[in-house]
Amino acid sequence: MDRRQFVAGATVGVAASASTFPKPAIAQGVRELKMVTTWPKTLPGLQTAAERVAQSITALSGGRLNVKMFAAGELVGAMESFDAASSGLADMYHSSEITWSGKSPTFAFFCNVPYGFTGNEMNAWIYHGGGQALWDELSAGFGLKPFLCGNTGPQMGGWLPRK
Repeated sequence: MDRRQFVAGATVGVAASASTFPKPAIAQGVRELKMVTTWPKTLPGLQTAAERVAQSITALSGGRLNVKMFAAGELVGAMESFDAASSGLADMYHSSEITWSGKSPTFAFFCNVPYGFTGNEMNAWIYHGGGQALWDELSAGFGLKPFLCGNTGPQMGGWLPRK
């Protein structure tokens, strides 16, 4: 038997054996995921960024994950987005983490605040400086896994009371 016949025969054998294995669950069909946001439906910038994230997830999964968007007030109120994802009513939320500082003041470290990190500094800290591990630990207490998906840059000046 020459090398080509051996390889051709081996390939057919592997294909036949592989066809008897059960298909993985992800190959069984499309999974619809619900994403809630704290942004109004027509808000340019933040809501449109959330829509791009949803479209990217759908595209990158080859359509196996179909992310359905719900703007603030469509499935839950804006301030209920965190709890909707934490409880399983929604699969994910898109928001600024400072919004959830009432749940833990530590959430403020994972977004842009006055005099805070620039976009590049935030990315460096999250991806290379241990920020993701800290964020994971904080969010795990609420049954969530956080991902950075957008950055508005540092807030200029400050959030000051009106006088």
